[in-house]
Amino acid sequence: MQMKKVLLSVLASFLICSSALASQEGVLALQDFKIETRGIGESGPVIVTGKQDEKNQVTALKVEAFGKAFELKAADLEKIPKFPYNGIQLSFETGYKELGGRTIYVNLQFGFTSGNKQRVLITIPENAAIKVEPLK
Repeated sequence: MQMKKVLLSVLASFLICSSALASQEGVLALQDFKIETRGIGESGPVIVTGKQDEKNQVTALKVEAFGKAFELKAADLEKIPKFPYNGIQLSFETGYKELGGRTIYVNLQFGFTSGNKQRVLITIPENAAIKVEPLK
């Protein structure tokens, strides 16, 4: 009889726990965005502007740095996987002129407080071709 009470108690606990409701974190995807930094030494501020449509396609991305404007062409934009990107990380490298000079890194991120699920690294060298690399 005691064993039946224990089993019923355990079963009741499972039923109660399995029916508990929990809040679920959602994504606030970027739509139109503009970020401006303090700059790198003599480069002046770095300004990143872009757009992402309702189908999660990044449709425009422009970086102003080193007194120049670098705008991703359609072929580069197509390399960016469709995700509801909700974060951007910016960094830089002073670089060697032989390797393209100073470089800005734009890391588009899709994720939650638990971590990133998708990232895309956009490398913008001062004097070389732009690279778009999806990362995991």
